[in-house]
Amino acid sequence: MAKPQLKILVFLITIGLVAGSLSIGWWFYTNVLLKENQVENDIAAMKGKDRPRIDPGVKRFEAAVDLIRRGKTEEGRDALDKLRLQFPDSAASPEAMRIIGEINLDQLYSPDNMAGKKDYIVQPGNSLLGIAGAHNTTIDSIIRMNGLMSPMLQPGDHLTLIPMEFNLGVFVSKKQVRLLRTVGDKEYLFKVYDAKDIRLPAGTRLPVQMEVAGKNSIYNGKPVTATDPHYLDAEKWISGTKSGIVISTPPVARALPVDEPKSAPAKKGSSPAATPPPAPAAASETGIFLNREDIEEIFALVRTKSKLSLVR
Repeated sequence: MAKPQLKILVFLITIGLVAGSLSIGWWFYTNVLLKENQVENDIAAMKGKDRPRIDPGVKRFEAAVDLIRRGKTEEGRDALDKLRLQFPDSAASPEAMRIIGEINLDQLYSPDNMAGKKDYIVQPGNSLLGIAGAHNTTIDSIIRMNGLMSPMLQPGDHLTLIPMEFNLGVFVSKKQVRLLRTVGDKEYLFKVYDAKDIRLPAGTRLPVQMEVAGKNSIYNGKPVTATDPHYLDAEKWISGTKSGIVISTPPVARALPVDEPKSAPAKKGSSPAATPPPAPAAASETGIFLNREDIEEIFALVRTKSKLSLVR
């Protein structure tokens, strides 16, 4: 073969090798490197987006409610209690706690559910106050449980008594009051109440442990008891053993007395000067403020000396 032809052949082979290398490189770039880069970009984009979080509590809530609808009330309540413990941040947790409270309250006063209740036969000389004190219950609960229309008792009457072993826990940051029931050595959540507002005395450092010092009911400025005809209309509040800690309805503005200014007699034909209306006082009272119906409910369930704790 002549030298020129050999050179041409070598040149062509070299061009072929270069072209083949370029083709292989382009294929590797488009099918491997480019795809890997695209996947990385997609992952980064997915991370940057606010993707909706899956709430596992919602499905559990629906399953628990279905149990209650099918008549399996206690199983459904237990499922709701597990939900609120395992998924406290779930959107379904507040509703779960509300349903738990309603079920517990219904069962507490249900005549068909006698678990933990006592049948008491009234003895000569008994009074509602004496019976309530001797059996760790409240006059309110005796009246409600037995449908009493009068405080008068007759020897031989049967009363159903419910031992009121309840404590109160105030969760300040959540603005919640939790009613806790003690059964044996265990304490469990009975019901949750949403506070309208919580104002603690200046300098209060949480947590705080105390007891219920008293249950107060006032009608027309006078103390009344659960047997008084005006008791249902009375203003009620629960005081703690530490100053400034009360559980009550929200405070209302009070009118300040205004001294009427002495003025000269009005001239004939002129109208008398108008007296300015009294200015309301600032509502600065401290306490844990609940709806009236919630106060009424708690009033029947807690006793003096019940535990009252405040936590963050």
